[in-house]
Amino acid sequence: MSALYQTSTFSQDIIAVLYYSIVLTVITVMVAIIIGTIQLLSLILNVAEPIGRFWNGVEKVGEWYDVIGGCIVGLFVVGAVVSVLVYRPWREWEKRRRETGPVREENTMDVLREDPIDRSC
Repeated sequence: MSALYQTSTFSQDIIAVLYYSIVLTVITVMVAIIIGTIQLLSLILNVAEPIGRFWNGVEKVGEWYDVIGGCIVGLFVVGAVVSVLVYRPWREWEKRRRETGPVREENTMDVLREDPIDRSC
């Protein structure tokens, strides 16, 4: 994702830079929430020592950080591939949509030129 971001910054395509920044930020936030939740639950498990099936699962997840790390790397790779595959068709669709443009009932500039204050007194 970082390579995609840097490549798009060299092309001076501001939409591509924003697109890849949003994708990278969303994935990073998801990963941070997942890791933070696992860490918080592990802390609760080690301090309060609760028992039950849920807490046994939390203990097992805490033992498998290498697998979780691999899943995170995989998530970034899949996110990069999907974002590259989606970007170009989305950009072409957006370009066609802007060329046709929405049909407007009134001119926006006419609305802005009207004087909102009645000065006929």
